[in-house]
Amino acid sequence: MLLENFYGSFLLWIEAQLSGKNWLWKLTFFSVLLSLFLAFPPYSLLFNHLKHNGVSLDAWVFIENQAHDLFHPKDMEYDVRRENMIFRWTLPFLSFLTGHNVLLILIIQAVLGVLFLYRLAAYVFSISADKVITALFVVAVANIFLTVWAFADVHGYGDEFAFFFLLTALLSKNPLVIFLSLQVAFFTDERAVVAGGYLLLWWMGTKAYQAGHFSLPALLKWLFTGESLVVWVAWAIYFAIREYVQVTYFPDHSYSTIGSPVLFANAHRNGLGSSVWAVFEGTWFILIAATAVLCLTKRFWLLLALAVGFSILVATGIYVHDIDRALSYGFPFLLLAVFILVQTSSVSTVRLILFFTMIACVSHPQVFYMGYNKILWLEPLPIKFMMLIDGRMGWGIFN
Repeated sequence: MLLENFYGSFLLWIEAQLSGKNWLWKLTFFSVLLSLFLAFPPYSLLFNHLKHNGVSLDAWVFIENQAHDLFHPKDMEYDVRRENMIFRWTLPFLSFLTGHNVLLILIIQAVLGVLFLYRLAAYVFSISADKVITALFVVAVANIFLTVWAFADVHGYGDEFAFFFLLTALLSKNPLVIFLSLQVAFFTDERAVVAGGYLLLWWMGTKAYQAGHFSLPALLKWLFTGESLVVWVAWAIYFAIREYVQVTYFPDHSYSTIGSPVLFANAHRNGLGSSVWAVFEGTWFILIAATAVLCLTKRFWLLLALAVGFSILVATGIYVHDIDRALSYGFPFLLLAVFILVQTSSVSTVRLILFFTMIACVSHPQVFYMGYNKILWLEPLPIKFMMLIDGRMGWGIFN
């Protein structure tokens, strides 16, 4: 009974802490602070970039070049990453608006990370009407790569902008908001273009449960109607703009990684297995539980559609060095999994699943893979502080 009593007392404590009308903000800021404490961002890289004689982060250098001349940026041939960045216009646009103020752009990115978490919390509460379920889910998600990256990405990748606007499109009913949000996300990173398909699966799954229809014709109808239709229009316009710009300004452009799954190569493969687990950490429990529900309730057409979508997520991830970033664009699967559990399971069951999900996500070290067998650990704040003291004193313990 000891563990049962602890579990029950812990849930009662959570409910007590979430009293008051601003409890969603309280939960959001607590989750962010816990995340920053357990995985402190590499701000030393940013400090060196901002120093007059420091080591520059090359993505920011190219972003500034794009901001000066979007269609004729300097140093196009210098680095494969820059080759991949020529159709990513969100950060160059912000660089232009802010006078190339990297620090201000990162502050905006962090604010969007907080708002992303808040909107997740508000949505989960809207479908569950349970503060404990909401709290367990939000604390869990705050401590996986998806949210940690909003504060740890000082490199100039800008994925949090894409995450935020994809979520905005996902939760909106307004076609114009969906369309504009998707365009911002698409022009932040090509991974968001693929993620548009995960939004189609989200609307398909949620509408199937709301209507109680899971037949193949019903699922196909929801792929091409309502909010889903906006995605198809957004795709068409995005690719039309991209094709025109490429033909007019970058006629010889190509992606060197197309056709070669880089994570199967000897120089990269060691990070593949760890990333497939570590990008979702404990939230795999939610995905597995939702899959079990679909199997037990014989929703096989929906299960097949989601399996194909998740296979595309993994397949596209292995073509890039930074697989954690690629797989994080699959966050709509997490939201849909929670939606399915809330629709089909008791509150006590969902709480129990999310309790273990939260424990796994909080306790798991924040590691991610950046290619070339380079697996990075975002150290907790106390260790960062010890490293700072070690560097100042010259002891060399961390060298």
